[in-house]
Amino acid sequence: EHAAHERVLFEKISKEVAEAAPQSQALLEPAVTELSPSQDELVQANVGLLEKYGFILEPFGEGTYLVRGLPAVFREHRAGNGLLDVLDLMDQEGLVKEREAALAASIACHSAVRAGKSLSQQEMEELVRRLEVCEYPHTCPHGRPTMIHLSFRHMEREFGRR
Repeated sequence: EHAAHERVLFEKISKEVAEAAPQSQALLEPAVTELSPSQDELVQANVGLLEKYGFILEPFGEGTYLVRGLPAVFREHRAGNGLLDVLDLMDQEGLVKEREAALAASIACHSAVRAGKSLSQQEMEELVRRLEVCEYPHTCPHGRPTMIHLSFRHMEREFGRR
């Protein structure tokens, strides 16, 4: 579920940004967020990119920001934690990918359903429908498979039955 949802969100986010229409959710109360020196450096180097993807940040002292808005795809609006999670993921991803793709993948990963979260039958069907129309439906942005094919012969072999 997570990898499939991540793929769907990644393509949605990328499309919105390409159309210059990223969705941002303003917060009723800004979250004061302290960053590590490396996170602060990442924000300073990519503040325009973060804003392009829906973050609304305001400097609030040394290494501290007011988070005034988040990408609308965030499932849980834990503003400060969301920014920190995305920065950490972006830093890891950025070692192997272009920064913009890393940011989109990080937002998608943070926003996707988590292991242990049960989806209703309707939510599962909607996720599959949305995955089917993705440009690259077979993997998440990190390359993990979103689906696997189990042949009848494979099932016979696994269960030792013919």
